[in-house]
Amino acid sequence: MKNLLLICLCLAGISWLQIPAVAAPALDVLHVAKADVHPAEAKYDKIMEKYVNGLKAAFAEKDDKKTIVMVRKLNDEMVSSFEKIKPEIESWIKGMTEADKEAFSKRAENKPYLKTIFTIMFDPEIGKRIEQNPELKAALDEGNARMKALGFEGEAEEESDY
Repeated sequence: MKNLLLICLCLAGISWLQIPAVAAPALDVLHVAKADVHPAEAKYDKIMEKYVNGLKAAFAEKDDKKTIVMVRKLNDEMVSSFEKIKPEIESWIKGMTEADKEAFSKRAENKPYLKTIFTIMFDPEIGKRIEQNPELKAALDEGNARMKALGFEGEAEEESDY
């Protein structure tokens, strides 16, 4: 379960900026995208919202084989999407002032996908499924490794327990 937390925080962009994020009440992603945010952030949010909603649906599926297929498809889509916008995101982050980082931190508290991520991460049934199914764990680890290869890495990804 610990690795799922790292994956999700990593995917949420926390490690890039080293800005803490806190789960908040869910908002519709369209409201987040319409807020006064940089276009790269809005694109990032859209990818994350799609990924997290897909992950939620994958774990709602009770058949682990189907869940694994769904997770792998989500990984492929997410990595492909991030490959396309990575230069834009890097440029946006490099250009951030301290005030921009502070504003981002405040907005991050309201990212709708973070609440869903935390709900998934701390669901004991999901943790049990991951522990009992090495192939499911491997599918999640593959997504983590692919994101790390793109430069989206957390501080303690070497730990392998979920």
